[in-house]
Amino acid sequence: MNTKLKPTFFKSNCITTLTKSFKYLLLGSTLLGLSTFPRPAKAEAPPLCKDVLTQTTAKQNIFSENNAAVATKLNPYDYYCLGSPDRFEIVIYEMGLCTQNPISGTPKAFSKANCEVTMSTDGSTADLAGKTVTLPPALGRPSNATYTYAYIVILNEFGLKGSISLNGTVYCSTSTGTEVNSGAGCTAANHNEELDTFDEGFEADFGPETMPTGGKVSAILTDSSLTRAANASAVTRLVGVFETNSGSPVVINDGVNGLEVELQVSDGGYGIGFNSSGVPEFFGSAPFKPVFNTF
Repeated sequence: MNTKLKPTFFKSNCITTLTKSFKYLLLGSTLLGLSTFPRPAKAEAPPLCKDVLTQTTAKQNIFSENNAAVATKLNPYDYYCLGSPDRFEIVIYEMGLCTQNPISGTPKAFSKANCEVTMSTDGSTADLAGKTVTLPPALGRPSNATYTYAYIVILNEFGLKGSISLNGTVYCSTSTGTEVNSGAGCTAANHNEELDTFDEGFEADFGPETMPTGGKVSAILTDSSLTRAANASAVTRLVGVFETNSGSPVVINDGVNGLEVELQVSDGGYGIGFNSSGVPEFFGSAPFKPVFNTF
């Protein structure tokens, strides 16, 4: 170990001012809960709203199209796109770096055999939407190696809030997330999601899936011991696995003094579903992803 490195080598800061996403874990309620999401899982990742619609200001989720134009532009994507949340609250238990994919086998299972735990807590709550959150310090310096994957263990519940403006009409989230308020001067309300399956019936794993902002993500639903859940009632954790930096490995060597991770949710962390007339009808969680920077 380089003696210049300290126990806080791995700075686990959740910063959400850049792009963001975590994958089309939309499956129902996206990385969040099929149980509350009215749409089934998709084989392909949805587009970013700003890549399909016309964003007229720097403020997120404000577009010039009216409902009819939205319907036309989103028809090929099952009337669904990814935007930015005002709230994206998760409970983080553990993070780590891996030299091989930690999700493998048939049925798929999660293993830390080729991983190093970089942070472990009893549960740290972090709101990734537009905030900087400092998590507990790292357990120590990761071994010198080339890390091609990263993983995060979180509670299978998510706290969300958001809105979208179309041609001057604002649509706000309600406490259910599956209903939308479009009244004058509406205020977005907090809503929560629970993920206990990745498909109809019960499916404990997902991916790998390519994200619209780059990289691939996989996930597995587990119990508190990180063992693959046998059924929906056993799910208490979600393990997300990402290609580090969208396929560019994180290299730790004697010349590296520290490592910082950003968990990003803007432009990709909030799923917005529309009906065939282009009217927003539900909001849900969607991808976030980690970006690593060595220094």
